[in-house]
Parts: sequence; C-alpha cells; structure tokens
Amino acid sequence: MEMSSLPEAIADIEFFTVRNHEQIKALLTSEQGQITANPTLLAAGLYQQEVPLQLLNVMIWGNIYVLSSEGAIASWSDLRGKTVLIPFKGSMPEMIFRFLAMQSGLQPDQDVTIQSTQDFQSTAQLLLTGAADAGVFAEPHASNVVAKSQEQGSPLAYSLDFKAAWGEVTGQEARFPQAGVSVLNSLVNDHPDVVELIQTELRNSLDWIQQNPTAAAELGAQYMDTPAPIIEQSLQTNLFEHLTAAEAQPELEVFYQSLQQVNPQLLKGQLPNADFYAG
Repeated sequence: MEMSSLPEAIADIEFFTVRNHEQIKALLTSEQGQITANPTLLAAGLYQQEVPLQLLNVMIWGNIYVLSSEGAIASWSDLRGKTVLIPFKGSMPEMIFRFLAMQSGLQPDQDVTIQSTQDFQSTAQLLLTGAADAGVFAEPHASNVVAKSQEQGSPLAYSLDFKAAWGEVTGQEARFPQAGVSVLNSLVNDHPDVVELIQTELRNSLDWIQQNPTAAAELGAQYMDTPAPIIEQSLQTNLFEHLTAAEAQPELEVFYQSLQQVNPQLLKGQLPNADFYAG
C-alpha cells in the first residue's frame, strides 16, 4: 500500500484486522469486505457454502511446523505416545497434521494425543510451561515462540516441517497451497481493472519482500504486534511464491482431496468448480 499504485486507483481503502474465520465470512457475506487474505481451505469452504467468491491466488506454500524441546522429536514416528497442542479445533493445521500423521503410520487420537487450543497464543503459553510435548505453529508465531523459549532457558526447536512431510507422503513437491487471497465476484465483475491491479501489486509486493527481508520486517513491525527481528526470522522459514489460482489448481485439488481423506464431508465431499479458480 505504501509503495503501490493502488491508492491512485481506489480512493478509499479500509482494512479490517480479523481474529477468526467467522469474522471473514461475516465481512464477505455482508459485502463489508470484498477481498481477503485467507487459508485456501477456508476459501473453498465458503465457495461450497455458496458465498460468491473466487480464489485469486496462492502466495504461501507452507509455514507450519511442530515445535518441541531440542532433540525430543526428529521424525513423525517420534510423536507416538506424545501430546501435541494444535490451535483452532478442526481447522486446517489440525487436518494437515492428521493427514501427515496417518500417512506416516500413526493413528491420531490413539498413537498421539491431540489437544485443541483456542489460538496460537494459548498454544505457546501451554507449551512453554511444559503442559505438552509439542505444539503446532504457523509463522511468524513459530519464530516468536522459539525466541521466547530461548529467553526462558528452555529452548524449543523446529522439529517437523509440514511442507517437507507433505512432499514425502504425497510424492508432490515439498510444498502445499496453504494461503492466498480471495475476492468477491461482484468486485471482479464491476471492477476487473482494480482486481487485476491488486493481483499485480500483490505479486510485486511478494517479490519485494523476498528481496528486502530486513526492510519488509521493519515495515511489518509497524502494523503487526511482532518485533522486526522475529518477522525477518520468520521470512526464512516461510515458503512464498505467487501463482494465480488457475495456475495452482492442480496442487489445490490434490490438497483438498488429501484433506478429504481425513474428513470425507469436507467441502461437501466435492471439489470446487472451475469458476472458483481465478486466472
């Protein structure tokens, strides 16, 4: 926003900071919000609930990790008999964890105990007090928790990488289409030039972030409740690439079908139609 040409094209832009998926749905269905950053699974779920939207792109391809005490967990089999904290019951991090655990020969809820938490913050508090063996975190929360654990003298480590495990169990690339941007059909239909400009500026922004991580972290710290060094560290363990949803469609369909193995009723047991994937 600070360096793009968007303000010239859109006179009045309002940002909403969202706390949960329900708030995203409410903003979209009321059309208070027309464009949103969100997990790709959430976008597909809203589409299947007949919210008139498209997935515009995928930009994040894996930033979820299992953290545990240094040396405690080196492989998925090491989770056997352990208790793992996962935020947001039934959410995408939990579903991916269950899929990867199953594909690695574990029976979730039997071989490994999954304890649901309210959010990443409560997950961090519990893990740092030793209430569980491991916790699931996305960036930049993972970098933040690792830094706090070092300050407290009980260091946590990146034990398991979801994107690496994804590549191993699916035979696909070591990445998965985790998150991107969705847009209401009304905005696409009424202002296609604006949507095209947003797509271009998002691609340019992602390139700039990757080329200027220190400056990006300093900029991010002005808007996020996270210090710049933590943001910069998190950029190193966050896989970015800008693909249009249409370009990412093959990987998105593998992703959705894989998670349907965990929950056959996910997305009403179907895949989104072709009009979900913006070109």
